[in-house]
Amino acid sequence: MSIVNIYIHDENIYNVEKKPPEKPPKPPLYHSRFEHQVRQETKSCKDAHRTMGFSKIPLPGPGDFLRKNCGPRHRATKSAPVRLCTGHKPPIPKPHEPSPCQVLKVVDFRKENIKKVVAANPKKPRPRYADTRKGDFHDLEKSGLMPIYMCQPKFGKVPQYLTRRKKDLAAQKDRLIEDRAQQQPRCSYILQEERVELLKGLKKNWEKLQQEYQSLPLLTDTVPKMIRKAKLENNLKQLEKDILTIENNPYIYLYDDDQKDA
Repeated sequence: MSIVNIYIHDENIYNVEKKPPEKPPKPPLYHSRFEHQVRQETKSCKDAHRTMGFSKIPLPGPGDFLRKNCGPRHRATKSAPVRLCTGHKPPIPKPHEPSPCQVLKVVDFRKENIKKVVAANPKKPRPRYADTRKGDFHDLEKSGLMPIYMCQPKFGKVPQYLTRRKKDLAAQKDRLIEDRAQQQPRCSYILQEERVELLKGLKKNWEKLQQEYQSLPLLTDTVPKMIRKAKLENNLKQLEKDILTIENNPYIYLYDDDQKDA
């Protein structure tokens, strides 16, 4: 038999059965401070017998108990008899006298119909067109093949809203032309001093590029050397072209491309 010695333990007999958590007490109900005032006001507005009123039957005294034929009697008021008849009917006709309903006018409907047909206008056939050779007929007026609306006074004339719109567009175009004329000129003139300074700067750049081009090696056996040489040649050609343009044109005007887009 083995014995186990437990030196440290947290057991307690009070913790064997766990108690349910205590519920917090409910807060007190809300009571308005005007509660009694409201109740008194509602009671003061109520009156007895306000809806139906008091009974009109007098109450009997304590000694007058209910006896036979002592209660109030309600009798209908007598009025003269009313006759709902509107009047006398007409007398019955005698057998030898015909009634006005039986007297009929003799009419010859055949002759009347013949007269109406002779006097009537002949019926015109509706215009139709055959869609196929087997006789597929359709209404010609609703097909759009006949010019029905050409006899109207407005046929073939320009509508008024189009003429108004053309006038508005023309007026708007004139206003734009006037606004452009009032604006500042987009071209600016280069002075002679600025032109001389520009030529000096271009020639100085050309000399630098020419010096760099002359310092290149004679043998261009690699791709980077070829690319550099071609780039320098293109730059020199562009500078020469710009110098010739400025020297040959003494009067130069500058134009702003941004204003053109605006």
